[in-house]
Amino acid sequence: MTDIAPESTIRTIRATVQSIETKLRHGNFPEHGLDDLKAAIDDARLRLWAVMSAADSPTPADVLLRFRLRRATEICRAIAADIEAGTLGAHQRELLELREAAQTMVDRVTAGIRGAT
Repeated sequence: MTDIAPESTIRTIRATVQSIETKLRHGNFPEHGLDDLKAAIDDARLRLWAVMSAADSPTPADVLLRFRLRRATEICRAIAADIEAGTLGAHQRELLELREAAQTMVDRVTAGIRGAT
């Protein structure tokens, strides 16, 4: 069995985490960046967990696809909640792009559920 990550990668990850921890402990990390940091760490954790879970599966591609679909669902629900709460709104021009992508997704998902491709 091969290692999941070379030792140098693990050392780099540990050093990065320790650096962030030190900055947080000493107040040297910008508060406005904490939400982005939390999201990045959570995303990395979820992605790594999915890849490790898929590695043990007889159908790893299926496991990763289900993971992507679950993450997409979580993201859509979180964005909808942010819009409802007023956190996201007309001041985010990216919402127009998201609306277009979401409409395309709805059309394709509906067709996929009906069996059309």
